[in-house]
Amino acid sequence: MSFIEIRGLRKEFADITPLAGVDFSVEKGDVVCLIGPSGTGKSTLIRCINRLETPTSGEIFIDGENVCEKDADIPALRKKVGMVFQSFNLFGHKSIIDNIMMPQIDLLGKTEQEAESEALKQLKRVGLESKANSMPDELSGGQKQRAAIARALAMHPQVMLFDEPTSALDPTMVTEVKNVIRKLADDGMTMVIVTHEMQLARDIATRVLFMDDGIIYEQGTPFDIFENPKKEKTRSFVLKITRWNWDCTENCYDYIGMSASMEEFCRSRFMSRKQLNSCLLVLDEIFTSYIVPAYHDHDFSFELEVSGDNDKIKLTVNYSGDTDPFEREIDPTSEAIIQKKTKTVLSDEMGKRVFEIVI
Repeated sequence: MSFIEIRGLRKEFADITPLAGVDFSVEKGDVVCLIGPSGTGKSTLIRCINRLETPTSGEIFIDGENVCEKDADIPALRKKVGMVFQSFNLFGHKSIIDNIMMPQIDLLGKTEQEAESEALKQLKRVGLESKANSMPDELSGGQKQRAAIARALAMHPQVMLFDEPTSALDPTMVTEVKNVIRKLADDGMTMVIVTHEMQLARDIATRVLFMDDGIIYEQGTPFDIFENPKKEKTRSFVLKITRWNWDCTENCYDYIGMSASMEEFCRSRFMSRKQLNSCLLVLDEIFTSYIVPAYHDHDFSFELEVSGDNDKIKLTVNYSGDTDPFEREIDPTSEAIIQKKTKTVLSDEMGKRVFEIVI
């Protein structure tokens, strides 16, 4: 039997059924990433695995034991299964090292000396040894999350569950947490991760599960899901998270709305401030220099395509009509900015101009 095996799992609330029949398994050493739109049951599923939610029906086997049985030993389960929440869940009135020592003493029966030694070991593992005596409110969001990971690791779990571990963090703090999770994957830790960080899932997952409407809608390797999805909803989701689109016609001439929409997309990709500013600057210069003078004669659409870990960003401008609006002379300052911030990708297609944004 697999280390984790889930059969026919359902969870019903009064007005919603977030899990409508879930089946999947996790082998030792697997890194399973759960992705999908908000509200499709991902967090509910991971909370059921750790019995923070009681399933309505179905079975969950952890290391061969059905933890849904009435007489299941839930405290023993939680010694095997570590959990990291999006909101850290550190005790604000206790130091970081005390936060990590306490569950070891209470649940594992360790002495204070043993717990302290283990806490320092795990803090060093996540790069926070110097913060052992700090209080949680003295740490950044990324440091708090790393401390929460150290607390879970100090219990020596056989599997780690992560529920959106980067969603509560500022973009500048996401990388440090992702790097810790990548290191755990390299060390062979079995993990189930609910995440909207698609690049993280691409990099470390042995299997990606796409959830929709409370079921595992499609699953496969990162290549299967991100490069060659078989089902329509998966294809639509993957396209949405890697591309931003906006149509601009004479009847829909809303630069402020377009700029805000692009910014929201860039932030959802956790772009750096420099990347975000470059995207918005290029959009502004192209729009004011080329689009505004020509919008009475053309319809335009914009597409921002992002690949890798935001390392390649392309802005495509599609336009209608028999003339090329990009052949007109523009203000030298705007032209210099566009030339500095982009390199034009040649396209044989009339009606399209592609700019690769240089960061």
